[in-house]
Amino acid sequence: MTDKPSLIDSILASEAFQDKIATDMNDAFLRRLNRPGADGRAYRSFILDWLYLERPLIDRFRGARYQVQFEGPAITIDGQDYPLGAYIYRKLEWAHIDPVRAHDLYEKLRAAVDAAVEEWRGQTPLKFLPAHPERPFADRADADAQAAQAIHAFASPARKPGDNDDA
Repeated sequence: MTDKPSLIDSILASEAFQDKIATDMNDAFLRRLNRPGADGRAYRSFILDWLYLERPLIDRFRGARYQVQFEGPAITIDGQDYPLGAYIYRKLEWAHIDPVRAHDLYEKLRAAVDAAVEEWRGQTPLKFLPAHPERPFADRADADAQAAQAIHAFASPARKPGDNDDA
């Protein structure tokens, strides 16, 4: 699976662009990492691996029993990214895999994600919008409360089998 990056993706990934936004990006990361409460815990938990892995992560896939983390920086050849290796986590054990096997697993997981989304989309109407930075919620607290309410209603023990609450 080789997807040629779009012009915008190429600009965003360019060394010049990355160098120009580094300070602003660092400041934004620090503000989010220092947030109190659940937001701060979620941000810190998501990047916790940065503290103990030598190489930066380029991708992560989490299943119910396994977690796979791909190491970078990726080597790009003809528009295709090749991870430098990967770790497979199971319970409290890690297995490190070499770059060739990591690339094979990377492609299989990417294909599985695409297949799962395509299958799920067949049952779920979606409206795709142009991807550009904007605030997705007029009121974040209200949006969070509505999402929590939908989750509680869906996961409630009183929920009948076969109910489908797509909120």
